[in-house]
Amino acid sequence: MTLSKESQTFLDNLRIYLFASSRKEAEVIEIMEELEDHLYEAEQDGKSVEHIIGKSPKAYMKEIEVEVEKDSRFWLIFVPLIMLNGFAYLIMNKAIADDRSYSLLALIGSPAVFMITILLLFSLYRFIAANKVSKKVTLFLYLLMGTVPTAMFIGILLTDLFIETPAITISPLMNTVVIIAACLIFIAAALYWKAWISVVVPAVLYIPQIILRYTNINEESKFFILMSIFIILSLSMTIWYFTQNKKED
Repeated sequence: MTLSKESQTFLDNLRIYLFASSRKEAEVIEIMEELEDHLYEAEQDGKSVEHIIGKSPKAYMKEIEVEVEKDSRFWLIFVPLIMLNGFAYLIMNKAIADDRSYSLLALIGSPAVFMITILLLFSLYRFIAANKVSKKVTLFLYLLMGTVPTAMFIGILLTDLFIETPAITISPLMNTVVIIAACLIFIAAALYWKAWISVVVPAVLYIPQIILRYTNINEESKFFILMSIFIILSLSMTIWYFTQNKKED
């Protein structure tokens, strides 16, 4: 069945809206399939999308949102896993470099920044999906969204640099435990999201660092090697992304 561009856009926006509202995936899929059938039948009869959803897509989305049950796993598993995954990236660099001193400000502030970022991001998803927003405004909002967590992380870093804050130092054994824990988080994320890129990316980023740490190569060469790996990884991910999109088209 082939829908008009207007109908397909609405369905895509509705799916994003319900996902950002932490609704149960199974119920969302069921409603989406029913709505797709209704829209197709309406179009075959020469009727517009408004015949099904009314003049306000936002109001219709809110009606559907009420009908779909909330998914408790969203806050119990999905959000904590995102936070743990992001936190694992932050501590992995320090652990590999054997920097065993951790600022309490960073340990408390970083998870707070992750939580605020998740809430803002899903609010942004809901807003863009439910409102007719131009591409320029959408791009601006995403750029603004990107600067908020960056500014907060920089704020934590500067505060930590210029103001003496409490810190804890862990033992070499605990540092090893931190590395193992971070690896387990990457694996858990890959298994939960069924996307091995959650393991591949940190493996490509950190394994070379571990190997280079125990070599006699000078710092300039190490930097060049790591940057080359990063560039190759970025290009590979970009090619993979466009290849996947081409297959879907």
